[in-house]
This record gives sequence, C-alpha cells and structure tokens, in this order.
Amino acid sequence: MRRLFLFFAVFCTISSITVYSQDIEVAPVRVNFSVTPGESQSRTVTVKNHSNRAETITLRLQDYLVSRQGDREILPSGSTRNSIASWVNLNPTFLVLQPNESQTVQINLQSPADDFSAKWGILSFATATEQTAFSADRQLQTGVVISGRIDIFLLYNPQTGDPGNVEINNLQETGVTASGQRTFSVNLDNLGERITACKVFLIASNIQTGEEHTFRPVDVTSYPQSARMVELTLPNTLPPGRYALAAILDYPGSASLKGTQIMIRID
Repeated sequence: MRRLFLFFAVFCTISSITVYSQDIEVAPVRVNFSVTPGESQSRTVTVKNHSNRAETITLRLQDYLVSRQGDREILPSGSTRNSIASWVNLNPTFLVLQPNESQTVQINLQSPADDFSAKWGILSFATATEQTAFSADRQLQTGVVISGRIDIFLLYNPQTGDPGNVEINNLQETGVTASGQRTFSVNLDNLGERITACKVFLIASNIQTGEEHTFRPVDVTSYPQSARMVELTLPNTLPPGRYALAAILDYPGSASLKGTQIMIRID
C-alpha cells in the first residue's frame, strides 16, 4: 500500500483499505454500525506510527454532506440532521505513539430508542508536530501546527425500520473520453432513510441479434433523502449496430434490479 504524502488523506470507500498520511497508518477507513434503536455497539480502529520519531495524534469528530456530483463538504460536528457525533464516544481521544508503536481506539455508539434514521460522520486523526523556535509560525501562540490528517468514515444504519428505497432514472449520453470511449450519466434518488451501498452498471443489448454485453459496475454510496449523479463509461468493445443501453441499479434489500435505458448506435 503506497503512502500518501498529502495534507489531507484521500477519502476511501472500501472498509478493508488502510490509509497513510505522513508515516501514520489507520485501519479500517470505513466503520459500520448496525443495531436496533436503543442498543449500543463498539468498534475498534488501529493506529500505527511508522516513522522514526514519536507522534502525537488528536482525534476529532466532524460531519459531512455529499453533493449530487459526489463531492464531500466537511462540516463541524453536530451541524447536520444525520450527524453521528452525539451518538459516539471515543477512547482515547489523544494518542502519543513511539516509533513503530500501534494502539487501538475504541468507538462506542449508543443509539436512542426513538430514532430510526441513519447517521454518519468523519473521525479525523491529526498529527501535531512541535516546531522549533526557528521554524514556528510567529502567529502561532502554542508552537504547534497541524501537519497531516487522515479522515475515516463512521456509518450507522438501524437494523429495523426503513428497508431502503433507491431509484434510478434519466440515463443520458454526456460526451467522449480522450481515448474515444462514450460517457453517460444517470441519477440515483435515495427516497428512504438508509445509507445504501449501490452498484450501477451498463448492459448493452444488440437490437438485431439479441446479444447482451454487461460491463463492470461502479460502486456508489447513496445517502438518505439525497440525489446523486453517477458517471458511466462505455468501453470500445461493442461491434457496430443498434443497442438498447440500460443503466442497472442493484443494492442490498432490493427485491429486484432497477433500470433505465436509451437507444444508441455503434458505428
């Protein structure tokens, strides 16, 4: 796993991925909770210091919202309707790791008995490097500057209540890539109250021969009461002809696949 030398770690959406920022490792990057309202649940995250010096790491909860284009806006904790911040507590909230030392952080969630909505947020792990008198910013009174950060996702879905309801519509062609592949977009509308892990993929059916071509799915996390635009690429592998091109949606709990289609021609 390559290390990311970034001020902000790149967001990841696969729970098994480990993220690096500077020489700090955090795993997993996606923590899922699912209990009946009124119950509690605990999860652990492991933090490891791969550097040759001691690192001080502070933990902070934040909120985020996802735009229709998939961009994330990070917000202060407790500022959104679906904030998970008030439902969780952390132990510990502050780490000092020696070189090659690792430590686990326990994340405890307590869900209220009368709330059946999904919750989500971000847990940030920020390293603080004490500055020398020569390098410290004159405007900093403490002599400590944030030098790196890793953000992981905290997600909660209640075990009971809304089973989830995501719709797919408005498939349309949007352009061509530099390599000549045609691109399309489709809308996902989450009408329910669950965070839903969706797979969206294209199926091209030749009108003359009936032959079907299924292409690799795109993984998308759909949030309650929100719309999301998904971009899809059609590979340059189809023989010439007229096709019914369908964008298909699949997600856990759905009784059947959902889809929307348009007609295209491959010359």
